[in-house]
Amino acid sequence: MALSVRTRFEVFKRDEFTCQYCGRRSPDVVLECDHITAVCNGGSDDPINLITSCWDCNHGKSGVPLAEVLTGEDPHDRAVILLERERQLQEYNEVLANERARREADAWELVRYWQEETGRIGPKTKDLTCPRQDWNWLFSALQWCPREQIRIFMDSAISRNMTRNFQYVGGCARTWRYQMQAEKDMRNGMRHDDA
Repeated sequence: MALSVRTRFEVFKRDEFTCQYCGRRSPDVVLECDHITAVCNGGSDDPINLITSCWDCNHGKSGVPLAEVLTGEDPHDRAVILLERERQLQEYNEVLANERARREADAWELVRYWQEETGRIGPKTKDLTCPRQDWNWLFSALQWCPREQIRIFMDSAISRNMTRNFQYVGGCARTWRYQMQAEKDMRNGMRHDDA
């Protein structure tokens, strides 16, 4: 039985639209779901047994040399790949648009919180403004720092009366980011030491 579009899409999202064999990403390649343990060998369609693979790696994995997978001479194969690439590009763009909309909503929620807590606006104020530099930093920071963590840094800045702009909040966020990366590097180092 073929995988549902939803299952494939969830596997692609989980694997960040990246082939887990060669590292190439959509939209540069056509992605497929590959069974880690083949169905003929008892593998299931459970997402734990599925991995994102590009077309070349998935078909090359079956024993056919990667160079012989697609020569471009068969127009039907080429058309199928182009249609699949177009569909995946639309899905990828939808994920990016949804993520951007979420970050914008989170950023405005934080701006409102900051301005209410610092007394710049009242709770019923409808029109919000934010200096361009602060907005750009906040919108960008939400890519790597959770909204609630930024709110904690805002609370810290407010308690220290560092409320002229987001400079103090930004310093806290950068320190937090470096600490998270250091912890991740240490965990990865421990895994390599165990091997």
